[in-house]
Amino acid sequence: MVKKILHVKNRFLEFYQHHEVLVSIIVFCAGFLFDVLTLGRIDDLLNLVQQAIYLTILGTLLICEIRITIGTLALSERGQKFWQYHNLVVHFLFGSLLSAYTIFYYTSASAITSFFFIVLLAGLMLANEVPRIQKLGLPVRVILYNICVMSYFAFFYPILMGHVGAIPFWLGMMSSGTVMLLVWKLNFKGKEHVHLLRLHVLMPAVAVHLVFLIGYYTSLIPPVPVAVKKIGVYYTVEKVDGKYIGKHLRPFWKVWDKGSQEFLARTGDKVTILLSIFSPARFQDQVFLKWFYDDPKRGWVLEDTIPLNILGGRDEGFRGFGSKQFYHLGSWRVIVETSDGREVGRINLEIKEDNSIEERNYQDDIF
Repeated sequence: MVKKILHVKNRFLEFYQHHEVLVSIIVFCAGFLFDVLTLGRIDDLLNLVQQAIYLTILGTLLICEIRITIGTLALSERGQKFWQYHNLVVHFLFGSLLSAYTIFYYTSASAITSFFFIVLLAGLMLANEVPRIQKLGLPVRVILYNICVMSYFAFFYPILMGHVGAIPFWLGMMSSGTVMLLVWKLNFKGKEHVHLLRLHVLMPAVAVHLVFLIGYYTSLIPPVPVAVKKIGVYYTVEKVDGKYIGKHLRPFWKVWDKGSQEFLARTGDKVTILLSIFSPARFQDQVFLKWFYDDPKRGWVLEDTIPLNILGGRDEGFRGFGSKQFYHLGSWRVIVETSDGREVGRINLEIKEDNSIEERNYQDDIF
């Protein structure tokens, strides 16, 4: 039995040494798929603990890799046997963490700037599997690790405090920075290899934190953990047996429209935006429905702002709506913004005059 195990181990090691890139990609994808299939709610305690454990393991391996590189850590013969597999563990954990964070950011993204951030994150995730990028070694892993740590705290504090905003963001920045500072102080005190360490470790870590800082104040980073699950344009909204029912006149073939995005207005009609917005349990915050009109002379003009208090915890999201009775005919855009001014959703609509007197046959959307 022992001989068979040793034979399998040797065959795998031989295959891994000859096909390291292929095996790394497979393991990375396995980590990605594992997290996609097992990923729960962003505020799930088990998820948060699992991610903290993954980050701890990754950080420990990264510190060992740095110390081995600069010669301050020498592995025993037994340690070297385990170390030859550390890349597989690193790829699996990065695949798992980055897939989770990409999904969480994607569900909260709305503006095109946020989309660029998601593409950047996904690009870095895939770039880590390119042989030329892998040869860069430490800087890439340091960048990816700092993104993971900063993302973790960017989710953690809003969940803990029950709202988004500058205070949770800065607590996340300081916590992530403190972790990196402690790692630096506890492991890299000496003056030897200081240039290498600054170039390959310190500068990438500082760069990631600067990107997050700029990204927050330019609304580049999506407002996780808030996410619009569903949104639509309706004539009226009714609440029946705990369900919100939006009344619309959308033709059956316009499957891409959300409610009556082509709003045929008669005298007395109100334009109502109904949405469900997810936020974690015990989350109490406010979002704003900002109504923009495409003025023929002035372009997009903010016409109205409607506040909407949200409560977290419901899987399908908190339901709420805002109505506008006084409006112009033409193109409109309603942007959903968090209390710290970041866009979490939007919907476009066209208001046209309806001179018909025929009875309307409304259809229902259930939220």
